[in-house]
Amino acid sequence: MAPVLFQSRGVRRTIKQTAPLFEETLEYSLFDHPECAITDRVAEHGDSTTHITNLIREHQRPACTTAKPFDRATIAGKNTYTYDAHTYHTKVPPQGIAELLRYYLPDGGLILDPFAGSGMTGVASRILGLDCILNDLSPAATFIAEQYCRKLSPEEYRRGIDSILNATRELRASLYSTTCRECGKQAELQYTVWSYRVTCSECSHPFVLWDHCREYGKSVKDHRILPEFPCPSCDTILKKSRLKRLDAIPVLVGYKCCGSKQVEVTHSPSPEDLLKIQQISSLPPLIEGFYPQVDIPDGVNLRQPKKHGLTRIADFYTSRNLSALNHIWYHIQRIPKDSVAQMVAFTFTSLYQRVTRLSEFRFWGGSGNTPRFNVPFIFNETNVFLTFERKSRSIEDHLFSAASKYEGEVAISCGSATDLKNISNESIDLIFTDPPFGSFINYSEMNFLWESWLGQYTNNKSEAIINRVQGKGINEYSSLMEQSFKECFRVLRRDHWMLVVFMNSSGEVWEGVRNAIIKAGFQIVTAHIYD
Repeated sequence: MAPVLFQSRGVRRTIKQTAPLFEETLEYSLFDHPECAITDRVAEHGDSTTHITNLIREHQRPACTTAKPFDRATIAGKNTYTYDAHTYHTKVPPQGIAELLRYYLPDGGLILDPFAGSGMTGVASRILGLDCILNDLSPAATFIAEQYCRKLSPEEYRRGIDSILNATRELRASLYSTTCRECGKQAELQYTVWSYRVTCSECSHPFVLWDHCREYGKSVKDHRILPEFPCPSCDTILKKSRLKRLDAIPVLVGYKCCGSKQVEVTHSPSPEDLLKIQQISSLPPLIEGFYPQVDIPDGVNLRQPKKHGLTRIADFYTSRNLSALNHIWYHIQRIPKDSVAQMVAFTFTSLYQRVTRLSEFRFWGGSGNTPRFNVPFIFNETNVFLTFERKSRSIEDHLFSAASKYEGEVAISCGSATDLKNISNESIDLIFTDPPFGSFINYSEMNFLWESWLGQYTNNKSEAIINRVQGKGINEYSSLMEQSFKECFRVLRRDHWMLVVFMNSSGEVWEGVRNAIIKAGFQIVTAHIYD
């Protein structure tokens, strides 16, 4: 069997541009129905039942599997182009999955992941030349998984990205330009830092939090936002987390301009910067129908943004970033080739929280990926176009280093693991899955941000979760997990293996999962570490 190839991040290779851009060759055939959701153009997704049936038909004979379980720890890092291509709340590194698949199915076979998430089981399967069925309840997850498992020419993908950047060049300059303080020329903003104004809990004095809660160390890694500090008016020691918020204002801009090294510089916003923000906020250049205007539903993780006045998905963004995303999304719909449009949309969804008001400012840069919708007191408004370009390079590297080696087939279905009706009895040779565990992550809530852009939403009625807003406790969760594992038992062939990744410190949740596995008919044979 071919070796597993997941290239670690390092020196980038260059793809030679040999073909003209879309605008130069395909202008006559631009997609003429931009109101059609990008997910409606996923041909394979629409015919998942037929695809699954065909894969099962090709694997009518049971595959050989090992009689002894894997008996050592699995170690797999996250520092690969594939892992970095797109964010998700939980991702098991595919090179570790591939090691297990190769052990349990040395001569090939058909694999199932009923809680597929971002599709890492499918990635590992395709790299090994194995066939796989992926299922998830979330339309966002199945969209992400489908693109992760797609094989597409990096050159074709790059032309798609360039078509978007060319079409939005003028808008980009109008939204993210500033005057360089050193040379007086126009420079592109890298980011703008915003801080909430707050009031003292003792004397009610209003002040800009940024001005009074910073502490600078010897290096940028030592700089920090203080959790406690004295009130600038009455000197009472205040806890940042307990302060009442007013409005958010821009307090810092970063850009690159003069000098051969193009060093990033930071300044307070100029009057010109503030006027531009005010003008965009009062009259944002939006194309109607191409940005989400849905209200945020009730939820455990959705309560905090609503508490701070973010009641619609559009409120998650500054007016400037919403306008940039709106135009990018519009032009993605107009890419004529479905596979390219979907992969460029995959680049768009990879931006996730990092281009929202939920992106907490860090002195050293970067962006966190916590599965929560926390609204920070000080947030980073990153340049959407620069972030889009950076993510496109990661995805291009994934297409070159991993997806170009794909051989196996993957069929993807969107539905509940409690009812795998498209899969016949005893047709699967191996199950590998990383299911939801209790209240650890509220997937349907966290995916609502993606799904509001995609226009399709999770039906959380059968979501296996502990969630007080949904009225589900440990009993409801355990029951749904039992139904799911019963379906796994039904479709798995006799004397074959199911591998379950578990990550939760709650003994009650583990007991619920363990009982669900046993009640479904399985015997728990062994456990080992996945590092």
